[in-house]
Amino acid sequence: MSASMTYGRVGAAPDDMDAIVRATGLAFGAQPKGVREWLQFAGVDNLRALRNEARVAASLLTVPMGHYFGGRSVPVQGIAAVAVPPESRGGGLGLHLMREQIREAARDGVPLSSLYASTQALYRQVGYEQAGLLFRTHIPLRTIGVRDRSMPVRQLTDADTEPVRACYSAFARKFNGMLDRGAYVWSRVSKSRDDEFTGFGVFAPESPAAMEGYLFLHQHRKPDSGRHDLALSDLAFTTPRAGRRLLGLLADFATVGDDAVLYGPPLHPICTLMPQQLHPSRFVDVWMIRINLVRQAIEARGYSPGLAAEITLDIQDELVPENAGTWTIRVRHGRAAIERGSSGGTPRLRCGIGPLAPIYSGLYTASQAAALGLLEGDTAALDAADAIFCGPTPWMTDRF
Repeated sequence: MSASMTYGRVGAAPDDMDAIVRATGLAFGAQPKGVREWLQFAGVDNLRALRNEARVAASLLTVPMGHYFGGRSVPVQGIAAVAVPPESRGGGLGLHLMREQIREAARDGVPLSSLYASTQALYRQVGYEQAGLLFRTHIPLRTIGVRDRSMPVRQLTDADTEPVRACYSAFARKFNGMLDRGAYVWSRVSKSRDDEFTGFGVFAPESPAAMEGYLFLHQHRKPDSGRHDLALSDLAFTTPRAGRRLLGLLADFATVGDDAVLYGPPLHPICTLMPQQLHPSRFVDVWMIRINLVRQAIEARGYSPGLAAEITLDIQDELVPENAGTWTIRVRHGRAAIERGSSGGTPRLRCGIGPLAPIYSGLYTASQAAALGLLEGDTAALDAADAIFCGPTPWMTDRF
């Protein structure tokens, strides 16, 4: 790697944007016009570049947001649009770019980084590991079996923005991995590429201003039949009755509609409210996280309120030296405190910064991770870690 390589923010210079648009388009098979509009909308201030002297050699987009873990939002640097032009691939530029980005995020105090990996091997080299799931579910409208119309429904407007976000937050914080969305991710709920999504809200009959659920849909017409599928960019509900009303709303499209298509876990919560689960769910992707700052990440997430536990972690991290070494974690009343060193007799685990990610997120218990060779520890240590990081399988609905 050339000593003249530098990393930093991207300015508004036309040559910089031209180089980034070209590399990104070639990396993801997208047309330059659409790439330029996307990156400009996401914000030039959120672009980062690796330069060889004055020339942009590789680039990425950062997405400020959060992940809900244990009911609390942990600040996250989302990573997207990692691109190296074809003529420069294979020389370690992507690896260098990601190393510098992680160091920057740690300096800025961001506990986690998150991404969907085009190639997991690259990101594992810098401490990312699998952390959660994304599945696509097709719900045949004619098999929903719910015709609930007991709650009022109306089309949403811009005036409903805050109630929608409050409803989403109340729903999302119950599931590990769901995003605490920033402006960029929220923008994709109502419009993604050329598709615009129409929102419908469910409101309490006794309090018409109280939103208990909503969804955003786009009707994809099938040219061969004249029928359509409903693509759902978002769906959330805070009460069972609102969930059933959303199912009833979807079922009412069955006259000329085939499937409702949505993203989430293998079994989406809305499907549990149907009398039978007659829908296929297909694996789409696994997302990864990197723990940039151990102390901040451990203390930011939530834990079981009834748990009292203590464990010592021996961590290796070559990129962020302040993470490496021995830590003692104490969990009480749903919160964790972490400090340097160990106390006598505390169960002890040993792992790299990468393998800590799926335990932190809840994708694997510590015992399962040990069986996969991701960490080491005796039975008492594994049992303690299982209790500390227990929770539902992590998933999210968004891609970024």
